[in-house]
Amino acid sequence: MKTLQHNKIAIALFASALTLGIGGAAFAEEITVVENPVVYHSDNWQSGNAGAECKQIGDYVYSYKWNEEEAGNCPTFTFVKPDGTTECEGAPNGSETANFYDLDGNLVHSNTITISDSNGQIFDWSSSPNGIGAVIVKAGTGANVWFYDPQAMSDTRLYGYGNKDISHVTFCWNPDDAQDDGQWCSPGYWRQEHHYDSWAVTGYAPSDLFSVALGYYPKLSKLGVRDGATANPTLGQVLNAPQYYGGDAFNAVGDLLSGAHPDVNFSGERVEDSCPLD
Repeated sequence: MKTLQHNKIAIALFASALTLGIGGAAFAEEITVVENPVVYHSDNWQSGNAGAECKQIGDYVYSYKWNEEEAGNCPTFTFVKPDGTTECEGAPNGSETANFYDLDGNLVHSNTITISDSNGQIFDWSSSPNGIGAVIVKAGTGANVWFYDPQAMSDTRLYGYGNKDISHVTFCWNPDDAQDDGQWCSPGYWRQEHHYDSWAVTGYAPSDLFSVALGYYPKLSKLGVRDGATANPTLGQVLNAPQYYGGDAFNAVGDLLSGAHPDVNFSGERVEDSCPLD
């Protein structure tokens, strides 16, 4: 069963007014309803890189083309056709993370997109932590485009132009409101044992030495010296004894882990109550 987002999306009549010559007073109150998918034929669609494709359908800040071919090779996924030959699979089951950096190499935005229940012609998708504004499904000589307003976190049973084998899928989106301000998971989050599973994808563990991970030794407080606390603590020890190692070291571990987690859009600013992790 198709979702409401699947069936229709309300678009301001402004776009129609430009085409039909309707005056401003008319489109101030009316809307036109467009059925998903919107079909682009070969005469009004040009495949290209992710940014170029998303610009053809709207104004989007971020774009990601699933398994874009480089030099004619399949970078990740292939499937075997009935005749025994292989092709790049345009909608493979799996997850890929789209990372975006500023000119200084700092991560400014990250979004993980997952495709599931794909057979090469039909698939489901989801994204985290940011929603998606449009999905372009290219097949044959045209493309089917699903639009989402507001941006969606998932959808089901998308298919290619003419129900042909999918050649590629491009995702287009703008930063969600929460993403505009950035995200941060506090040291209080990371030190809880039931959140230790969130450490796995960061490449760090509570048993790692602070000095190795951060490149310096935290300064012991007078209380830490008096109680004989180690001068070379682990990340876990710093998190669980801020009275010994100070607030700067305590927050530094939160920064380290937030920046290393692919689902946390940490830009260097500590935004309270913005952690997207469970």
